[in-house]
Amino acid sequence: MKKKLSQTELADELTNEIRNFSAPVLAKKVLKNNELLELTDLAMSEDLLLSSRAMWVLSHCSDQAYDSVKKYHDKLIKNLSRKGLHNGVIRNTLRLFQEYPVPKKQESFLLDKCYGYLNDPSEAIAVRSFAIRIVFNISKPYPELLDELDTILNHLNIYDEPPGIKSRVKNTIKDIHKLRR
Repeated sequence: MKKKLSQTELADELTNEIRNFSAPVLAKKVLKNNELLELTDLAMSEDLLLSSRAMWVLSHCSDQAYDSVKKYHDKLIKNLSRKGLHNGVIRNTLRLFQEYPVPKKQESFLLDKCYGYLNDPSEAIAVRSFAIRIVFNISKPYPELLDELDTILNHLNIYDEPPGIKSRVKNTIKDIHKLRR
């Protein structure tokens, strides 16, 4: 078995000028060597390149072993309150919750953050798209929140949105209407 990488060695691998790693392969290695804490700490680095790449690999860790990453969810969500985050950190953090539930104690905070992202036309398309899905997932048990989301999405659809947003809006509105039947 290979030795566990130090946080510095892991950071060096992530920030190598010639990015010579595959995120899914590195994620598998991180999981095998039990380096999730180190990777999570790197995802919160002030170094934009390092934090972005670490969060990208961490999202692949979640794809491969969701329960292993689950214990870091609160820390990762709280990280979204930091100013000047790299777009990749935001995108990959939201990606974690697109298909899985948000911790109950973080729902209100993440709902507010996601509404901010989805209403900001300067935000990256993937961030806005993931935010729409997360708001929908959090809102499912609350008819009044679904009504609010439906109103906002119909408003978004009026403007000239990029195709990725239009598609997510259209599909989410359909999902809302299915829940109301």
